[in-house]
Amino acid sequence: MKRQWRTMMYSRASGRWEVHINGWLYELNCGEWLEIRIGDKGIPCRIELDRDWYVIMREARFNLRKKDTYQVEI
Repeated sequence: MKRQWRTMMYSRASGRWEVHINGWLYELNCGEWLEIRIGDKGIPCRIELDRDWYVIMREARFNLRKKDTYQVEI
């Protein structure tokens, strides 16, 4: 089965990361699980908010850059 990667973008208006799915706008909340695409692999992670938004993976965590977009599967 082919992966359904979607683009995740930061919305300054809502202050959240958003994913557009078939014409619907899905706003991510703290604690939600997703897979983020790194290279050609999906890495399971959880999105969180401290001073900035970041993701927690099994062995690492990193801040999300608000000007960048990411490929995710939720």
